[in-house]
Amino acid sequence: MHGVGLAGQVRAGQERAVARAITVVERGGLEAEALLASLRGSDSAAWRVGLTGAPGVGKSSLTQALGLALREEGVGVAVLAVDPSSPFSGGALLGDRVRMPELLRRGAFVRSMATRGALGGLSAAAGDALDILDAAGFPWVLVETVGVGQDEVDVASTVDTVVVVTVAGLGDDIQAAKAGILEIADIFVVNKADRPGAEAQVAALEGMLELQPAGEWRPPVIRTSARTGEGIAELRQAVGLHRVFLEADGRRAARRHRQVAERILRLVAALASERVRRDFQAMLEAAVAAVTQGRQDVHGAARRLFASLQGVGAAREA
Repeated sequence: MHGVGLAGQVRAGQERAVARAITVVERGGLEAEALLASLRGSDSAAWRVGLTGAPGVGKSSLTQALGLALREEGVGVAVLAVDPSSPFSGGALLGDRVRMPELLRRGAFVRSMATRGALGGLSAAAGDALDILDAAGFPWVLVETVGVGQDEVDVASTVDTVVVVTVAGLGDDIQAAKAGILEIADIFVVNKADRPGAEAQVAALEGMLELQPAGEWRPPVIRTSARTGEGIAELRQAVGLHRVFLEADGRRAARRHRQVAERILRLVAALASERVRRDFQAMLEAAVAAVTQGRQDVHGAARRLFASLQGVGAAREA
């Protein structure tokens, strides 16, 4: 199908076309770029909520519970569940219907997306998929990340509201927050609140927040249980309050501006890396040899290679 025809169907909100379009941007390449170009100019009306955290904290169940709460309000909901990639097929390990069957039955759009992806990596492919869901007219888009390392930070940089999910009893949760997750959270959730130690987890998070410099928005810490429904209404309210906060005084526009700048820079870096590997392999191998033989450090080698590329580019332009 031609990109323009598919784009029209996406704008019309046809879910099968939306699914095909996400597959196109997962593959990447010129077809994906043409599709995204034909969708440009779509209003960024969707509110994007990212749910992230360590494996085992119940992100899928919580995402489904929040999605069901939104569906009860009669609004359209799409879910992008970013999965580990299969080492055999490259596709997502967990299927849409396995993850959130009740949300699917209530008419939400649910799509799993593998962490392989297009040029620029996971964040670029996920950002492109979010643009498609936005163009399709979904007013709410929930993004569940795989919850490991840099992936969750990158995907969180593509959403409006970041919900960091923890549970009591996982000793690395607070350490992970200290390592960088704390800085990206707009809302903290202590899920599986019926577990022993949930109150201590809430207290630990609130104590960490007390040590942070005071800002205009203080992330709330909410106890939830996706199984019983405890705290889901409070989470929905917190997301709404954060939306009101961001929509005031141009804060959302400023956040989107930073996010777009980061996406462009990541794509420029990916394009440069791709070109080096494709067109300047001999220079790269010479730089690697200089480092491995102790004749140069990696930073010096990188700067020398960059200078060589600039020289080649200038010569070609002349």
